[in-house]
Amino acid sequence: MLRLAWRNILRNRRRTLITAVSIGFGLSAILFGQSLIQTVQVQLVEKATSVFTGHLQVQARGVEDHKFPDKYLSEAAAVEGALDSFPEIAAYGRRLHVTGMISSEKDSAGVLICGVEPEKERRITSMHGYVREGEYLGNDPWGVYLGERLAGQLGLRLGSEAVLLSAASDGAMGAERFRVAGIYRTGSATFDGQIVYVPLKALQSLLVVEGKINNLVIRLRDAEQAKDVRDRLAARLKGLPVRALAWSDIDQELVAVRRYQDALLAIVLAVIFAIVALGVVDTMMMSMFERVREFGILMAIGARPFFVVRLILLEAGLLCLLGAACGLSAGAALILHFGRCGLALPLRDAVGYFMPFDPVLRLRFNWPMHLLAFAAVLATSLVGGIIPALKAARMKPTESLRYL
Repeated sequence: MLRLAWRNILRNRRRTLITAVSIGFGLSAILFGQSLIQTVQVQLVEKATSVFTGHLQVQARGVEDHKFPDKYLSEAAAVEGALDSFPEIAAYGRRLHVTGMISSEKDSAGVLICGVEPEKERRITSMHGYVREGEYLGNDPWGVYLGERLAGQLGLRLGSEAVLLSAASDGAMGAERFRVAGIYRTGSATFDGQIVYVPLKALQSLLVVEGKINNLVIRLRDAEQAKDVRDRLAARLKGLPVRALAWSDIDQELVAVRRYQDALLAIVLAVIFAIVALGVVDTMMMSMFERVREFGILMAIGARPFFVVRLILLEAGLLCLLGAACGLSAGAALILHFGRCGLALPLRDAVGYFMPFDPVLRLRFNWPMHLLAFAAVLATSLVGGIIPALKAARMKPTESLRYL
């Protein structure tokens, strides 16, 4: 039967080639789309976690906006003791986030002030890698690290003095003089124009909240373990007035973007599957009408309808495998090429306002998704072959033999 099916699909080689190429093109487009969406999502998560949120955070219970916690974290020492027992954690550090103002002789602007532990922060985020002038927060206890856009707006240069202001815990307006230690450029309007970094102790002094923080930021050795570590850490911290959060709990906008991309990809895949199915139906129907007399002879000499059904489905499967082989080869070649050379897309302009993002995507394989797509194309082809198979099986030998 296999030999017979193979000979049948090679009878009209032009039609077989056109159908196989269409299936292959569809599958290669699916693989490319899956790889593109997966790469964008991975790079978005990598950037979001490496420049701001980290993989995990521990915050006080009752915080409403997890990106900008407004409650101080108690029991920080107990939490750090628990963190030390997790081998999956690569680094963690204390942070204090507040809104305030930065003022120079030229102008002033509202900013988010991030108080960090400089040495620990280097192991948690990559903001130290965006230095354009000067250095990341170093030995200067009153140094400030700010974006190029903000520095230009305020007329600040390396060594310039700026005053940071924010509401202190005693009800007064806290104000301290800082020196510009470094200027960074990420390409993100939000970061470069609205976020400044200062040593944690300096910000605590400004707010008159010695020793207080509002979150602990954690970086894992493997980002894929974020939810598992979060759940185990939450169980370990049970009873304390704190909450363990994964990056997906904090950055809801990013989660929404991923859901939208997944839904868009599903719609595109559904359209491609429909095209593949219609192509197979068309090819097999034309082949069936060309072989009506042949089917009549087969059934006249004893072939059962189930034999005809199996034969046509086998032909559809072989046709799909032929096209899938071309599609897998073409799709893998595309992913390998753009994985090595990169694919330049204007995504930086789309998301760069909110976070730093690389303008070049380096595609990567996602074999579970690719194999699922291959299986779906094969199933779609077999489903597409059911209609002509059933139609051929219902033919009456006496009528089929008179067909010219």
